[in-house]
Amino acid sequence: MNFETDIIISLISRIREKSSRFIASELKRVGLGDLKPIHGDILLALFQHEAPTMKELAVIIDRKKSTVTTLVEKLVRLGYAKKNQDINDSRIFRISLTDNGQGLKDRLIEISVNLLDRVYTEMPEKERKQVVKSLNRINDNW
Repeated sequence: MNFETDIIISLISRIREKSSRFIASELKRVGLGDLKPIHGDILLALFQHEAPTMKELAVIIDRKKSTVTTLVEKLVRLGYAKKNQDINDSRIFRISLTDNGQGLKDRLIEISVNLLDRVYTEMPEKERKQVVKSLNRINDNW
């Protein structure tokens, strides 16, 4: 066993934990302490995709549909998102942002920029690209 390279899962886990704490702190700082870091994934997806279904949203953020449903329900309760029945199939709901949800965009982008500044501190662009390329390869193995 090569501990220099075989600790990758532990290292990724530690980075995830630290980034989640950072995001939670930033959410509090900007007055969004009622949200969890995972809500940011959903909100950012909704900024980029107009009215996806729950299933589509789950694929976009790479989470189980049941998890996404629970998270979206909280966003609906907080007034940031709304669910509308699909006009072609009443069994399907489409998720979109309310005006309040749209109003979160600048604060969430600020948090994302702050997070990336922390992640990539003193790391040249070439190394950044290599890290992302390597992590994508690892992710694709699943």
